[in-house]
Amino acid sequence: MRHIEGADRMQESLLPESLDDYVDADDPVRVIDAYVDTLELAALGFSKAQPKLTGRKPYNPADLLKLYVYGYLNRVSSSRRLERECARNVELMWLLRRLRPDFKTIADFRRENAAALQAACAAFVEFCRRGGLLGGKRVGIDGSKFKAAASVDRVMRRAQVSRDRAEIEQRIAAYLEQLDRADEQGADGAALERAQVQQALERLKRRGERLDRFEQAMNEGERDEHCETEPQARLMRSGREGTVLGYNVQSAVDDASGVIVHHEVTQEPGDTRSLLPTAQGAQRALEARTLEVLADAGYANGEHLQRCEDIGITATVPRREIPGVPPDRVQKAQFRYDAERDCFVCPAGQLLARKTKSERRKLHIYSRSGCESCPLSPQCAPGGSRSVTRHFYEQAYERSQARLQADPTLMGQRMAIAERPFATLKQAMGLRRFGCRGLQAAKAEMAIAVLGYNLKTMIGRLGVQRMLAALA
Repeated sequence: MRHIEGADRMQESLLPESLDDYVDADDPVRVIDAYVDTLELAALGFSKAQPKLTGRKPYNPADLLKLYVYGYLNRVSSSRRLERECARNVELMWLLRRLRPDFKTIADFRRENAAALQAACAAFVEFCRRGGLLGGKRVGIDGSKFKAAASVDRVMRRAQVSRDRAEIEQRIAAYLEQLDRADEQGADGAALERAQVQQALERLKRRGERLDRFEQAMNEGERDEHCETEPQARLMRSGREGTVLGYNVQSAVDDASGVIVHHEVTQEPGDTRSLLPTAQGAQRALEARTLEVLADAGYANGEHLQRCEDIGITATVPRREIPGVPPDRVQKAQFRYDAERDCFVCPAGQLLARKTKSERRKLHIYSRSGCESCPLSPQCAPGGSRSVTRHFYEQAYERSQARLQADPTLMGQRMAIAERPFATLKQAMGLRRFGCRGLQAAKAEMAIAVLGYNLKTMIGRLGVQRMLAALA
Protein backbone atom coordinates (compact mmCIF):
# COMPACT_ATOMS: atom_id res chain seq x y z
CA MET A 1 0.00 0.00 0.00
CA ARG A 2 1.17 3.50 -0.76
CA HIS A 3 0.99 6.12 2.02
CA ILE A 4 2.34 9.59 2.54
CA GLU A 5 5.42 9.09 4.66
CA GLY A 6 7.19 11.48 7.01
CA ALA A 7 10.88 12.31 7.05
CA ASP A 8 13.44 9.98 8.52
CA ARG A 9 14.02 11.06 12.12
CA MET A 10 17.71 10.17 11.88
CA GLN A 11 18.30 12.05 8.63
CA GLU A 12 20.80 14.87 9.10
CA SER A 13 20.47 18.11 7.17
CA LEU A 14 23.27 20.32 5.98
CA LEU A 15 21.07 23.42 6.09
CA PRO A 16 18.55 22.94 8.96
CA GLU A 17 15.11 24.51 8.62
CA SER A 18 14.48 27.81 10.41
CA LEU A 19 12.17 27.64 13.42
CA ASP A 20 10.35 30.60 11.94
CA ASP A 21 9.25 28.37 9.07
CA TYR A 22 7.06 26.38 11.45
CA VAL A 23 4.95 29.41 12.45
CA ASP A 24 2.55 30.68 9.81
CA ALA A 25 2.71 34.35 8.86
CA ASP A 26 -0.90 34.78 10.03
CA ASP A 27 -0.47 32.92 13.31
CA PRO A 28 -1.86 34.97 16.26
CA VAL A 29 1.24 34.11 18.28
CA ARG A 30 3.09 36.71 16.22
CA VAL A 31 0.75 39.41 17.55
CA ILE A 32 1.42 38.35 21.14
CA ASP A 33 5.15 38.61 20.46
CA ALA A 34 4.85 42.01 18.78
CA TYR A 35 2.58 43.52 21.44
CA VAL A 36 4.69 42.51 24.44
CA ASP A 37 7.80 43.84 22.68
CA THR A 38 6.17 47.30 22.55
CA LEU A 39 5.74 47.49 26.35
CA GLU A 40 8.00 49.43 28.68
CA LEU A 41 8.08 46.65 31.27
CA ALA A 42 10.10 48.59 33.84
CA ALA A 43 7.65 51.50 33.70
CA LEU A 44 4.74 49.09 34.15
CA GLY A 45 6.35 47.75 37.32
CA PHE A 46 7.55 44.28 36.28
CA SER A 47 10.19 42.89 38.61
CA LYS A 48 13.58 42.05 37.07
CA ALA A 49 12.85 44.22 34.03
CA GLN A 50 16.16 45.92 34.87
CA PRO A 51 18.49 43.03 35.82
CA LYS A 52 21.30 43.47 38.30
CA LEU A 53 24.87 43.51 37.06
CA THR A 54 25.88 40.71 39.41
CA GLY A 55 24.37 37.39 40.38
CA ARG A 56 22.49 34.83 38.34
CA LYS A 57 20.83 36.12 35.18
CA PRO A 58 17.01 36.26 35.44
CA TYR A 59 14.54 35.46 32.70
CA ASN A 60 13.27 38.48 30.80
CA PRO A 61 9.76 39.28 32.12
CA ALA A 62 8.73 39.91 28.49
CA ASP A 63 9.28 36.20 27.72
CA LEU A 64 7.28 35.07 30.75
CA LEU A 65 4.46 37.50 29.93
CA LYS A 66 4.31 36.14 26.38
CA LEU A 67 4.19 32.61 27.80
CA TYR A 68 1.27 33.39 30.11
CA VAL A 69 -0.78 35.28 27.51
CA TYR A 70 -0.32 32.43 25.05
CA GLY A 71 -1.19 29.90 27.75
CA TYR A 72 -4.42 31.57 28.88
CA LEU A 73 -5.50 32.01 25.26
CA ASN A 74 -5.05 28.28 24.73
CA ARG A 75 -6.60 26.99 27.98
CA VAL A 76 -3.24 26.34 29.64
CA SER A 77 -2.84 28.32 32.87
CA SER A 78 -1.01 25.90 35.18
CA SER A 79 2.68 26.70 35.64
CA ARG A 80 3.58 23.00 35.43
CA ARG A 81 1.63 22.53 32.22
CA LEU A 82 3.24 25.64 30.75
CA GLU A 83 6.64 24.21 31.59
CA ARG A 84 5.79 21.03 29.65
CA GLU A 85 4.38 23.01 26.72
CA CYS A 86 7.67 24.90 26.36
CA ALA A 87 9.35 21.60 25.52
CA ARG A 88 6.82 20.28 22.99
CA ASN A 89 4.79 23.18 21.56
CA VAL A 90 6.40 24.54 18.39
CA GLU A 91 4.60 27.90 18.68
CA LEU A 92 5.99 28.35 22.19
CA MET A 93 9.46 27.29 21.03
CA TRP A 94 9.22 30.08 18.46
CA LEU A 95 7.71 32.59 20.90
CA LEU A 96 10.32 32.00 23.62
CA ARG A 97 13.21 31.23 21.25
CA ARG A 98 13.53 27.72 22.74
CA LEU A 99 13.67 28.94 26.34
CA ARG A 100 12.35 26.42 28.88
CA PRO A 101 11.75 28.11 32.26
CA ASP A 102 10.87 25.81 35.13
CA PHE A 103 7.41 25.83 36.72
CA LYS A 104 8.56 27.71 39.85
CA THR A 105 10.00 30.56 37.79
CA ILE A 106 6.74 30.71 35.83
CA ALA A 107 4.56 30.66 38.96
CA ASP A 108 6.70 33.24 40.79
CA PHE A 109 6.40 35.65 37.87
CA ARG A 110 2.60 35.66 38.10
CA ARG A 111 2.65 35.91 41.90
CA GLU A 112 5.16 38.78 42.04
CA ASN A 113 3.70 40.94 39.26
CA ALA A 114 -0.04 41.22 39.96
CA ALA A 115 -0.14 45.02 39.64
CA ALA A 116 2.17 45.04 36.61
CA LEU A 117 0.02 42.46 34.81
CA GLN A 118 -3.03 44.67 35.32
CA ALA A 119 -1.04 47.61 33.96
CA ALA A 120 -0.06 45.59 30.87
CA CYS A 121 -3.72 44.76 30.29
CA ALA A 122 -4.68 48.44 30.59
CA ALA A 123 -1.84 49.36 28.23
CA PHE A 124 -3.47 47.38 25.42
CA VAL A 125 -6.72 49.30 25.91
CA GLU A 126 -4.69 52.52 25.70
CA PHE A 127 -3.04 51.27 22.50
CA CYS A 128 -6.47 50.60 20.97
CA ARG A 129 -7.77 53.98 22.07
CA ARG A 130 -4.83 55.89 20.61
CA GLY A 131 -5.13 53.89 17.40
CA GLY A 132 -8.80 54.82 16.99
CA LEU A 133 -9.85 51.17 17.31
CA LEU A 134 -12.50 51.79 19.98
CA GLY A 135 -15.90 53.39 19.66
CA GLY A 136 -15.52 55.15 23.00
CA LYS A 137 -19.15 56.30 23.16
CA ARG A 138 -21.07 53.41 24.71
CA VAL A 139 -20.17 50.48 26.96
CA GLY A 140 -22.11 47.54 28.30
CA ILE A 141 -21.52 46.53 31.90
CA ASP A 142 -21.91 43.05 33.30
CA GLY A 143 -20.67 40.92 36.18
CA SER A 144 -19.96 37.22 36.51
CA LYS A 145 -18.93 34.94 39.37
CA PHE A 146 -15.67 33.01 39.02
CA LYS A 147 -14.92 30.20 41.44
CA ALA A 148 -11.99 30.54 43.80
CA ALA A 149 -9.22 27.95 43.98
CA ALA A 150 -10.60 26.68 47.30
CA SER A 151 -13.72 24.53 47.42
CA VAL A 152 -17.02 25.77 48.78
CA ASP A 153 -16.92 22.73 51.10
CA ARG A 154 -14.08 24.39 53.04
CA VAL A 155 -16.30 27.27 54.11
CA MET A 156 -17.47 27.44 57.72
CA ARG A 157 -20.66 29.37 58.46
CA ARG A 158 -21.51 31.04 61.74
CA ALA A 159 -24.48 28.75 62.33
CA GLN A 160 -22.25 25.74 61.75
CA VAL A 161 -19.74 27.07 64.28
CA SER A 162 -22.50 27.25 66.90
CA ARG A 163 -23.66 23.70 66.14
CA ASP A 164 -20.13 22.28 66.24
CA ARG A 165 -19.34 24.07 69.49
CA ALA A 166 -22.49 22.68 71.11
CA GLU A 167 -21.54 19.18 69.93
CA ILE A 168 -18.02 19.56 71.34
CA GLU A 169 -19.39 20.67 74.70
CA GLN A 170 -21.70 17.66 74.84
CA ARG A 171 -18.88 15.25 74.02
CA ILE A 172 -16.58 16.86 76.58
CA ALA A 173 -19.27 16.48 79.24
CA ALA A 174 -19.70 12.81 78.27
CA TYR A 175 -15.95 12.15 78.49
CA LEU A 176 -15.70 13.86 81.88
CA GLU A 177 -18.57 11.73 83.13
CA GLN A 178 -16.75 8.65 81.83
CA LEU A 179 -13.64 9.66 83.77
CA ASP A 180 -15.66 10.07 86.95
CA ARG A 181 -17.17 6.58 86.58
CA ALA A 182 -13.74 5.05 85.97
CA ASP A 183 -12.37 6.68 89.14
CA GLU A 184 -15.30 5.43 91.20
CA GLN A 185 -14.95 1.84 89.96
CA GLY A 186 -11.20 1.78 90.54
CA ALA A 187 -10.75 -0.90 87.89
CA ASP A 188 -7.32 -2.05 86.72
CA GLY A 189 -7.89 -0.53 83.30
CA ALA A 190 -8.81 2.87 84.70
CA ALA A 191 -5.36 4.35 83.98
CA LEU A 192 -5.47 3.22 80.36
CA GLU A 193 -9.02 4.50 79.92
CA ARG A 194 -8.08 7.81 81.51
CA ALA A 195 -5.19 8.24 79.04
CA GLN A 196 -7.47 7.53 76.07
CA VAL A 197 -10.09 9.98 77.33
CA GLN A 198 -7.45 12.65 77.92
CA GLN A 199 -6.31 12.26 74.29
CA ALA A 200 -9.89 12.61 73.09
CA LEU A 201 -10.33 15.72 75.23
CA GLU A 202 -7.19 17.25 73.72
CA ARG A 203 -8.52 16.64 70.22
CA LEU A 204 -11.82 18.27 71.14
CA LYS A 205 -9.95 21.21 72.67
CA ARG A 206 -8.03 21.75 69.42
CA ARG A 207 -11.30 21.61 67.48
CA GLY A 208 -12.73 24.22 69.81
CA GLU A 209 -9.70 26.47 69.32
CA ARG A 210 -10.11 26.13 65.54
CA LEU A 211 -13.75 27.17 65.85
CA ASP A 212 -12.63 30.18 67.91
CA ARG A 213 -10.32 31.22 65.07
CA PHE A 214 -13.15 30.92 62.56
CA GLU A 215 -15.47 32.99 64.74
CA GLN A 216 -12.83 35.65 65.32
CA ALA A 217 -12.21 35.94 61.58
CA MET A 218 -15.95 36.31 60.96
CA ASN A 219 -16.24 39.01 63.62
CA GLU A 220 -13.26 40.92 62.23
CA GLY A 221 -14.58 40.70 58.68
CA GLU A 222 -18.19 41.44 59.75
CA ARG A 223 -19.54 38.48 57.81
CA ASP A 224 -21.17 35.14 58.53
CA GLU A 225 -18.80 32.76 56.77
CA HIS A 226 -15.06 32.13 56.54
CA CYS A 227 -12.80 29.92 54.43
CA GLU A 228 -9.57 29.09 56.21
CA THR A 229 -7.69 28.19 53.02
CA GLU A 230 -8.87 31.28 51.10
CA PRO A 231 -10.16 33.92 53.51
CA GLN A 232 -10.57 36.64 50.87
CA ALA A 233 -13.06 34.67 48.77
CA ARG A 234 -16.80 35.06 49.44
CA LEU A 235 -19.89 32.91 49.13
CA MET A 236 -21.95 34.15 46.16
CA ARG A 237 -25.00 33.09 44.23
CA SER A 238 -24.14 32.14 40.65
CA GLY A 239 -27.15 31.33 38.51
CA ARG A 240 -27.53 27.64 37.75
CA GLU A 241 -24.48 26.75 39.83
CA GLY A 242 -26.18 27.88 43.02
CA THR A 243 -23.86 29.13 45.76
CA VAL A 244 -20.14 29.21 44.95
CA LEU A 245 -17.03 30.37 46.77
CA GLY A 246 -15.36 32.92 44.55
CA TYR A 247 -15.04 36.47 43.30
CA ASN A 248 -17.33 38.79 41.35
CA VAL A 249 -15.67 40.04 38.16
CA GLN A 250 -17.02 43.30 36.74
CA SER A 251 -16.39 44.32 33.14
CA ALA A 252 -17.15 47.26 30.85
CA VAL A 253 -17.14 46.37 27.14
CA ASP A 254 -16.86 48.84 24.27
CA ASP A 255 -19.87 48.38 21.99
CA ALA A 256 -18.06 49.12 18.70
CA SER A 257 -15.01 46.86 19.15
CA GLY A 258 -16.03 44.30 21.78
CA VAL A 259 -12.88 45.10 23.78
CA ILE A 260 -13.05 44.94 27.57
CA VAL A 261 -11.96 48.48 28.38
CA HIS A 262 -12.14 48.06 32.15
CA HIS A 263 -12.49 45.15 34.54
CA GLU A 264 -12.22 44.59 38.26
CA VAL A 265 -12.15 41.51 40.48
CA THR A 266 -14.28 42.27 43.55
CA GLN A 267 -15.54 40.60 46.72
CA GLU A 268 -19.02 42.05 46.26
CA PRO A 269 -21.61 39.24 46.33
CA GLY A 270 -23.94 41.25 44.05
CA ASP A 271 -23.79 44.00 41.43
CA THR A 272 -25.83 46.71 43.18
CA ARG A 273 -22.79 48.68 44.36
CA SER A 274 -20.72 48.20 41.20
CA LEU A 275 -22.37 50.52 38.67
CA LEU A 276 -20.52 53.73 39.54
CA PRO A 277 -16.98 52.30 40.01
CA THR A 278 -17.20 50.22 36.84
CA ALA A 279 -18.58 53.11 34.78
CA GLN A 280 -15.92 55.45 36.15
CA GLY A 281 -13.20 52.92 35.30
CA ALA A 282 -14.48 52.75 31.72
CA GLN A 283 -14.65 56.53 31.47
CA ARG A 284 -11.04 56.85 32.63
CA ALA A 285 -9.83 54.12 30.27
CA LEU A 286 -11.55 55.77 27.30
CA GLU A 287 -10.67 59.31 28.42
CA ALA A 288 -14.24 60.24 27.57
CA ARG A 289 -15.93 63.36 28.93
CA THR A 290 -19.33 61.78 28.24
CA LEU A 291 -20.21 58.11 28.10
CA GLU A 292 -23.34 56.02 27.65
CA VAL A 293 -23.59 52.95 29.89
CA LEU A 294 -26.00 50.03 29.64
CA ALA A 295 -26.47 47.63 32.56
CA ASP A 296 -29.09 45.13 33.71
CA ALA A 297 -31.46 45.40 36.66
CA GLY A 298 -28.91 43.94 39.05
CA TYR A 299 -27.13 47.31 38.92
CA ALA A 300 -30.22 49.36 39.82
CA ASN A 301 -28.98 51.92 42.31
CA GLY A 302 -30.50 55.40 42.38
CA GLU A 303 -27.53 57.04 44.07
CA HIS A 304 -25.13 55.58 41.50
CA LEU A 305 -27.38 56.67 38.64
CA GLN A 306 -27.35 60.24 39.93
CA ARG A 307 -23.61 60.32 40.57
CA CYS A 308 -22.97 58.93 37.09
CA GLU A 309 -24.99 61.79 35.62
CA ASP A 310 -22.97 64.27 37.68
CA ILE A 311 -19.73 63.22 35.96
CA GLY A 312 -21.08 62.95 32.41
CA ILE A 313 -22.10 59.28 32.36
CA THR A 314 -25.60 58.46 31.15
CA ALA A 315 -26.46 55.10 32.69
CA THR A 316 -29.56 53.24 31.53
CA VAL A 317 -30.60 50.54 33.98
CA PRO A 318 -34.02 48.86 34.38
CA ARG A 319 -35.54 49.40 37.77
CA ARG A 320 -35.67 46.27 39.86
CA GLU A 321 -39.20 45.12 40.56
CA ILE A 322 -40.01 45.31 44.27
CA PRO A 323 -43.00 43.36 45.65
CA GLY A 324 -45.75 45.83 46.45
CA VAL A 325 -49.29 45.64 47.72
CA PRO A 326 -51.54 42.74 46.63
CA PRO A 327 -52.88 43.07 43.06
CA ASP A 328 -56.47 43.46 44.26
CA ARG A 329 -55.59 46.66 46.13
CA VAL A 330 -54.97 50.18 44.85
CA GLN A 331 -51.41 50.27 43.49
CA LYS A 332 -48.75 52.93 44.03
CA ALA A 333 -48.88 53.82 40.33
CA GLN A 334 -52.39 55.21 40.92
CA PHE A 335 -50.98 57.80 43.35
CA ARG A 336 -49.73 61.03 41.75
CA TYR A 337 -46.66 62.77 43.11
CA ASP A 338 -46.96 66.56 43.50
CA ALA A 339 -43.42 67.94 43.31
CA GLU A 340 -44.37 71.49 44.32
CA ARG A 341 -46.02 70.41 47.56
CA ASP A 342 -43.81 67.34 48.04
CA CYS A 343 -46.73 65.02 48.64
CA PHE A 344 -48.70 62.25 46.97
CA VAL A 345 -52.31 62.60 45.85
CA CYS A 346 -54.38 59.44 46.23
CA PRO A 347 -57.08 58.34 43.69
CA ALA A 348 -59.70 59.93 45.94
CA GLY A 349 -57.91 63.30 45.85
CA GLN A 350 -56.53 63.21 49.42
CA LEU A 351 -52.95 64.21 50.24
CA LEU A 352 -50.32 61.91 51.70
CA ALA A 353 -47.69 64.07 53.42
CA ARG A 354 -44.05 63.11 53.93
CA LYS A 355 -43.76 61.74 57.46
CA THR A 356 -40.42 59.96 57.83
CA LYS A 357 -37.61 58.27 55.88
CA SER A 358 -35.50 55.12 55.81
CA GLU A 359 -31.79 55.88 55.47
CA ARG A 360 -30.90 52.24 54.90
CA ARG A 361 -33.35 51.80 52.02
CA LYS A 362 -33.02 55.45 50.92
CA LEU A 363 -36.78 56.01 50.90
CA HIS A 364 -39.02 58.91 51.86
CA ILE A 365 -42.27 57.64 53.39
CA TYR A 366 -45.56 59.45 52.76
CA SER A 367 -48.65 58.47 54.72
CA ARG A 368 -52.20 59.43 55.67
CA SER A 369 -54.58 58.17 58.36
CA GLY A 370 -58.32 58.58 58.80
CA CYS A 371 -59.29 56.86 55.57
CA GLU A 372 -62.18 54.87 57.05
CA SER A 373 -64.86 57.03 55.43
CA CYS A 374 -63.31 56.85 51.94
CA PRO A 375 -65.22 54.61 49.51
CA LEU A 376 -61.90 53.19 48.29
CA SER A 377 -60.81 52.25 51.79
CA PRO A 378 -61.48 48.47 51.44
CA GLN A 379 -59.21 48.30 48.38
CA CYS A 380 -56.73 50.97 49.45
CA ALA A 381 -56.51 51.32 53.23
CA PRO A 382 -58.30 48.48 55.07
CA GLY A 383 -56.68 49.55 58.32
CA GLY A 384 -57.70 53.17 57.96
CA SER A 385 -54.27 54.41 56.85
CA ARG A 386 -52.09 54.17 53.75
CA SER A 387 -48.46 54.92 53.00
CA VAL A 388 -46.36 55.06 49.82
CA THR A 389 -42.62 55.56 49.34
CA ARG A 390 -40.42 57.63 47.05
CA HIS A 391 -36.72 56.97 46.56
CA PHE A 392 -34.18 59.66 47.45
CA TYR A 393 -33.02 59.55 43.81
CA GLU A 394 -36.37 58.91 42.19
CA GLN A 395 -35.74 61.43 39.41
CA ALA A 396 -32.60 59.56 38.31
CA TYR A 397 -34.63 56.37 38.14
CA GLU A 398 -37.33 58.13 36.11
CA ARG A 399 -34.83 59.48 33.57
CA SER A 400 -33.32 56.02 33.15
CA GLN A 401 -36.76 54.50 32.70
CA ALA A 402 -37.67 57.14 30.13
CA ARG A 403 -34.63 56.19 28.04
CA LEU A 404 -35.68 52.55 28.17
CA GLN A 405 -39.21 53.38 27.07
CA ALA A 406 -37.90 55.52 24.22
CA ASP A 407 -35.73 52.62 22.95
CA PRO A 408 -36.91 49.19 24.19
CA THR A 409 -34.02 47.47 22.34
CA LEU A 410 -31.36 48.86 24.69
CA MET A 411 -31.31 45.83 27.02
CA GLY A 412 -31.00 43.50 24.05
CA GLN A 413 -28.05 45.57 22.87
CA ARG A 414 -26.52 45.41 26.36
CA MET A 415 -26.75 41.62 26.33
CA ALA A 416 -25.00 41.39 22.96
CA ILE A 417 -22.25 43.77 24.08
CA ALA A 418 -21.49 42.70 27.63
CA GLU A 419 -22.26 38.99 27.96
CA ARG A 420 -20.19 37.61 25.09
CA PRO A 421 -16.78 38.29 26.75
CA PHE A 422 -17.64 36.24 29.84
CA ALA A 423 -18.88 33.39 27.65
CA THR A 424 -15.56 33.45 25.79
CA LEU A 425 -13.48 33.63 28.97
CA LYS A 426 -15.32 30.70 30.55
CA GLN A 427 -16.11 28.50 27.56
CA ALA A 428 -13.45 29.12 24.91
CA MET A 429 -10.58 30.02 27.26
CA GLY A 430 -11.59 27.68 30.07
CA LEU A 431 -11.30 30.17 32.94
CA ARG A 432 -14.09 29.02 35.23
CA ARG A 433 -12.01 28.74 38.38
CA PHE A 434 -8.96 30.70 39.49
CA GLY A 435 -5.87 28.58 39.94
CA CYS A 436 -4.21 30.80 42.55
CA ARG A 437 -5.40 31.73 46.02
CA GLY A 438 -6.14 35.25 47.20
CA LEU A 439 -7.64 38.41 45.75
CA GLN A 440 -4.38 39.79 44.30
CA ALA A 441 -3.60 36.48 42.62
CA ALA A 442 -7.12 36.39 41.15
CA LYS A 443 -6.60 39.91 39.80
CA ALA A 444 -3.34 38.83 38.18
CA GLU A 445 -5.00 35.83 36.53
CA MET A 446 -7.95 37.87 35.27
CA ALA A 447 -5.63 40.55 33.87
CA ILE A 448 -3.76 37.95 31.80
CA ALA A 449 -7.03 36.41 30.60
CA VAL A 450 -8.56 39.77 29.67
CA LEU A 451 -5.39 40.80 27.83
CA GLY A 452 -5.55 37.53 25.90
CA TYR A 453 -9.25 38.05 25.17
CA ASN A 454 -8.69 41.61 23.94
CA LEU A 455 -5.84 40.51 21.69
CA LYS A 456 -8.01 37.72 20.31
CA THR A 457 -10.87 40.17 19.70
CA MET A 458 -8.75 42.70 17.82
CA ILE A 459 -7.06 39.98 15.76
CA GLY A 460 -10.52 38.76 14.80
CA ARG A 461 -11.54 42.26 13.72
CA LEU A 462 -8.36 43.39 11.95
CA GLY A 463 -6.43 40.24 11.11
CA VAL A 464 -2.86 39.38 12.05
CA GLN A 465 -1.12 41.45 9.39
CA ARG A 466 -2.99 44.67 10.17
CA MET A 467 -2.37 44.18 13.87
CA LEU A 468 1.34 43.66 13.24
CA ALA A 469 1.39 46.82 11.12
CA ALA A 470 -0.36 48.79 13.88
CA LEU A 471 2.13 47.51 16.49
CA ALA A 472 5.19 48.18 14.37
